Amino acid sequence: MRLPNVKGKYSYLFFIPVCVVVILLGYTSFANVLNKGFSYIFSPIYRIALESGERVLDWGEALAGVSSYIEEYKSMQEEIARLKIENSEKIIDYEEYEALKEQEQFLVKDSEYLEAKVLQFNSQGDIIINVGRKSYVEEGDVVILGKAFIGRVFDVGEDSSLVKLPLSKASNFEVIILDSEVDLNEKNKLDSLVKSKGVVSGTVDSIVIENLSINAELEEGDLVLIRDVRVKDIFLLGTLVNISKNPASTYREGVVLPIFEYSNLLTVFVKVE
Repeated sequence: MRLPNVKGKYSYLFFIPVCVVVILLGYTSFANVLNKGFSYIFSPIYRIALESGERVLDWGEALAGVSSYIEEYKSMQEEIARLKIENSEKIIDYEEYEALKEQEQFLVKDSEYLEAKVLQFNSQGDIIINVGRKSYVEEGDVVILGKAFIGRVFDVGEDSSLVKLPLSKASNFEVIILDSEVDLNEKNKLDSLVKSKGVVSGTVDSIVIENLSINAELEEGDLVLIRDVRVKDIFLLGTLVNISKNPASTYREGVVLPIFEYSNLLTVFVKVE
């Protein structure tokens, strides 16, 4: 049979006489000695406790401040997002206005134009637009912006389409070269103004033009126009630059500088047959 732990249960009774003795000594001449001793022992503890308390208070204030900073940061983020949306809407509205104005100046009779937004541009020379079969878009449809040729529809989905730009390796077209001074707004007999014919193909990084006549008086900045049976109409592609100067070759070549920076396109038009 286990005996109860009497010592642990009544141990506090041993401290009562000690406390009484300490209190009585406080009224004697030994009081100063006791005060100095207790001060020596407990002053560091008091100082550490005080400093710890101050640090805890500082941390509490800092945490309270952080919560307010977080709220302020969130509100600033929301404000920045709102301003971005408003600014982007203004840019898109202006860009749409310019695109529509440019398009109206170059409408072809008996043709229907479907406005489309560019959803994505990729480095392979393609763009994705937000119209597809539901809008009666078909493979081979021509995509333009004003007088400029943008590309042809390559693949059609229900609500979107893939357009191959002239930069794409899958793109190649017959073109003609005109003098840079030719006014395309006037009704000219283009055959009498053609400097040379050629073929353009994409390399992803650029549009290369080949099979240019060696005898043609070509100049930097001459106009390059698409004239291909698959396109049917004539559209501006860009300007001629970097013309080769190899007298031993039977043909000349160069590079076409597009009218538009394709990666910046927002609105285009699909010529629906």
